[in-house]
Amino acid sequence: MLIAFFLLWIILCGDLTAEIVIFDLIVTGAVYWFTCRFCRWSFAREKTVFRLLVPGIQYVGLLLREIIKANLAMLKILLGGRLKQQVQPLLITVQVPLKTNIAKMLLANAITLTPGTITVENRGTEYVVHCINPDFSRDVDCSALVEALERMEAIAAQGEEETA
Repeated sequence: MLIAFFLLWIILCGDLTAEIVIFDLIVTGAVYWFTCRFCRWSFAREKTVFRLLVPGIQYVGLLLREIIKANLAMLKILLGGRLKQQVQPLLITVQVPLKTNIAKMLLANAITLTPGTITVENRGTEYVVHCINPDFSRDVDCSALVEALERMEAIAAQGEEETA
């Protein structure tokens, strides 16, 4: 975070002189100290964020792949000519093995972002999902996304143990 503060200051200043760099180091050091002192930030949390960077990018890649697949399936339904036969909405219940609220929220939003499905209700360990077609209900479990989120949960839990 210290590096991010430093770079942000440099970008916002627009000028790069020795005086600005020295002043920047002092101010970013003070902001970092304030963040650590009053916002419960620490170097251990920062390490956890860096450990989550690669799995987070992988998760976004998986999500984009699922969105593209669902868009193609929706295009097939819309352009197939048999719209009345293809649109058969249904509600299904999906078990959620995730433990943290943020991971559950990310999965619910991923389901909703994917065309043809919407997360209607969160019941703790299960979601109620609306699917536009029964074929879409087979892919709602999002096992690849769930696995990525479980890996991220494990990294975050390990980071929390280090800060405790």
